[in-house]
Amino acid sequence: MVETGDAVAPILLLGGGHAHVEVVLRLGELGLGAQITLVSPSRHAPYSGMLPGHISGEYGFDDFHIDLAVLCARSGVTFVETSAMSINPDARRVTLSAGRDLGYHLLSVDIGSTPSLPEGIAAGIAVKPISSFTDRLQRLDTQAAEGRLSCLAVVGQGVAGVEVAFALKRRFAGRDIAIALVGRSASVVPERSRWARYCIEREMRKAGMAHHAAFDVVAYEHGALVARDGRRLTVDEVVWTTSSGAPAWLRETGISLDESGFIRVDETLRSLSHPEIFAAGDVAALADPRPKAGVFAVRQGPVLAENLRRSLAGESLQPYRPQRSWLVLISLTDDRAIADKWGLAVLGRWVARWKHRIDTRFMQRYR
Repeated sequence: MVETGDAVAPILLLGGGHAHVEVVLRLGELGLGAQITLVSPSRHAPYSGMLPGHISGEYGFDDFHIDLAVLCARSGVTFVETSAMSINPDARRVTLSAGRDLGYHLLSVDIGSTPSLPEGIAAGIAVKPISSFTDRLQRLDTQAAEGRLSCLAVVGQGVAGVEVAFALKRRFAGRDIAIALVGRSASVVPERSRWARYCIEREMRKAGMAHHAAFDVVAYEHGALVARDGRRLTVDEVVWTTSSGAPAWLRETGISLDESGFIRVDETLRSLSHPEIFAAGDVAALADPRPKAGVFAVRQGPVLAENLRRSLAGESLQPYRPQRSWLVLISLTDDRAIADKWGLAVLGRWVARWKHRIDTRFMQRYR
């Protein structure tokens, strides 16, 4: 821990996201750890790529969480386990919980995103923030154990929604619990290839999972999801995997944000309004937008680390070039997965084994 009253960090990292763990590792290896302070509300940072495997029971908590305190200690970085409440970019200070504050020379923000639910809806279980989803998952287990869960809806037809639906199907295998996927689009994963959509829909039918397409949820009341067109779907519980929102307190900072409240950055991941501030992961609004997915945060990590080092040294920054085509690996229920890229998709157990190797190799890097 660190006394934060009058402390100033040369580099202050807010959040333990995928990009920041790479910054800690790389700059620590360069001997710059003593100049870095990492602030996170939890010492355990989840790796989003392994969340479906945790839901399905394949991975335990430790398997898909990075211990930030251990990583920071090994890298010579100061770790502060608390939440950020606000940023004053003019004074270059961050207010932490309990009114403490910490100054900085360079600030990087990688705090993820929050669930973006239909207006007026507060019920159900949101997947984001992932860091606390394991606690909310226990609520489902309790409902299932007490016989209060016979129909469970997953709202959101993107890759996250599909993976969570299949993972829950596997988690509750052997129980009489129906899993339904719900969303406003006419098909699952509309952003992926036609063959990937075909494979997913076929596997959902084989698994006995219902798909309620073109169901634009506007309310969840009296045990039923309500669509914009008036249709109702009776369910016992809802898991939300819908689009991501920005933390509301960012709007009070004076930092340039996009219309959704995310920090606008240039191609070097630097804030458009405050050159001493950087952002990465979900919270960053790129000039060339990409989905809010961990694959981009992972690729941003090395560039962010290098640009923070260069900023300290007064050197020119390097650009981050987001990939135009990216591999997506989608886990199913039966030890198989789908790989989708360049409009092509393949399905098999070998894909699941490949995904496992990629994920565990990523985790091993920070242990």
